[in-house]
Amino acid sequence: MDDGPGSAWCLSLVGLVVVIRLCLLPLFLRQMRAMRRTQALQPELARIRRRYTGRSDPRSREAMQRETMALYQRQGVLPLAAFLPTLVQGPVLCALCGTLQSLPGIAAGGADALGGIDRVAAAAIEASHCGPARLSDVFLAPTGGLGAQAMALVAIAAMCATMMAQQWLLLHRNTPREAMVGPQFRMQRVTALTMPLIYIVSGVHLPFGVLLYWMTNNLCNFGQAMAQLRLFPAPGSLAGERKAARDHARENMRRVAAGMPSLEEEQAERASCAAQTRRARERRHRPASRRRTRR
Repeated sequence: MDDGPGSAWCLSLVGLVVVIRLCLLPLFLRQMRAMRRTQALQPELARIRRRYTGRSDPRSREAMQRETMALYQRQGVLPLAAFLPTLVQGPVLCALCGTLQSLPGIAAGGADALGGIDRVAAAAIEASHCGPARLSDVFLAPTGGLGAQAMALVAIAAMCATMMAQQWLLLHRNTPREAMVGPQFRMQRVTALTMPLIYIVSGVHLPFGVLLYWMTNNLCNFGQAMAQLRLFPAPGSLAGERKAARDHARENMRRVAAGMPSLEEEQAERASCAAQTRRARERRHRPASRRRTRR
């Protein structure tokens, strides 16, 4: 693409998200497995919490914490592993926000260059735009007028919608049915609905470039949630039941292609063999019991 201002700088932010997500792919796979194991433990965690309901003394709280950590250790679950990719991306997001906010000073010659971003590059980034919005535009102080504000609102709305959809999917389709009751689940549901408010409060103060990065990252998170529901669902959840049904149908198709009986036919055959074995055992023991009765 041509040098200078244009859409290339906007696409570079999208590319930055893609590169970071690819680098963090092993961590995300580990996160999916950790979340799956954590979701599978929700019924046992709920039983521990019920056992200490109404007991708020320090000794009871310490005992509940001790039992919870012992359960995590037995199952090999690290509760913080699910937040590791988010923590890794935090410095990148902060650095991006600081860079975009320092661009006006660099472009005006009042601040030192940031690595390869000198005065010429800073001016090009400053003038780059995505539609009517420039990368450095802020909703509360737009230089592009109402069009830039509308683009910022679209980005904030997309961020909120994707996060709410992701949280709803994980709560209602990837939570074991036994854990979808009680105050803990209600608290998680309220938190999932109120978390997008952070985007609204912070989004109006951030440069549009940060909103573009954040929106792309949320879209990747939504895709990750869909992959998790399909590949690594929690046992006992709605997504887990659907995956079990898909695996069952796939195994039956494989058996039919190989000329083997289906799973249902094999199970029926096992049940028939077990019934025949049981009847044969009963016939062998019946005469002896009759002889003892006559004596």
